[in-house]
Amino acid sequence: MAAFPTPTVNETGDLLEIFQFVNRATGELFFPVMLLTIWLIAFIGAVAEGRPASRAFIFSSFVSTVLGVLLAIMGFLSITYVYFLILLIAFGIFWIRLEGSRTF
Repeated sequence: MAAFPTPTVNETGDLLEIFQFVNRATGELFFPVMLLTIWLIAFIGAVAEGRPASRAFIFSSFVSTVLGVLLAIMGFLSITYVYFLILLIAFGIFWIRLEGSRTF
């Protein structure tokens, strides 16, 4: 028996089955970690372009939410993660509203 899960011929028929195998082999954490990575790259990229942090936060949360919804529709991601991403967008909107109300 292999120390690590290895795919059989039936699990490598197409790209969908390979992704399903990888997701199962990592304990259903492959796609949430990929979404977190995409969120971080989008956030850092938006801040590097000169956007305020609050707008970069909403941009990265929105991109991750759209990808999360697609992954949830395909069955790769639990809907709980999509709810969390929607909460991140709500937090970002609240953050922008707080920044807009500041008067110096």
